[in-house]
Amino acid sequence: MVEKAPYSPVMGALLQGYKATLSPVFMACGVHCRHMPSCSEYCAECVSRHGVWAGAWMGLARVSRCRPGGSHGVDKAPAITGAGARWFMPWRYGVWSVDRSGGARVV
Repeated sequence: MVEKAPYSPVMGALLQGYKATLSPVFMACGVHCRHMPSCSEYCAECVSRHGVWAGAWMGLARVSRCRPGGSHGVDKAPAITGAGARWFMPWRYGVWSVDRSGGARVV
């Protein structure tokens, strides 16, 4: 089991603010997350595991897949970062593409 590290209060406040304000508005309009756990929960878990920089990029990659034609289903936060991920190449932290069977591409 990966030990969770506390993340910045600013990032925590942003995620909680989204879950308390915008998320209910989206749900009332019929927009739901296609994944389990939801994208905001996924981002919070990634940030707590990998820090704000890497976790935010992982969350952004997840949100980019949460669209019609994107991935869906159970998608847990990764325990380790992707191969080749460095702070100066943050796009390598996330899984950006999907395979057409419906799941996220495994790196």
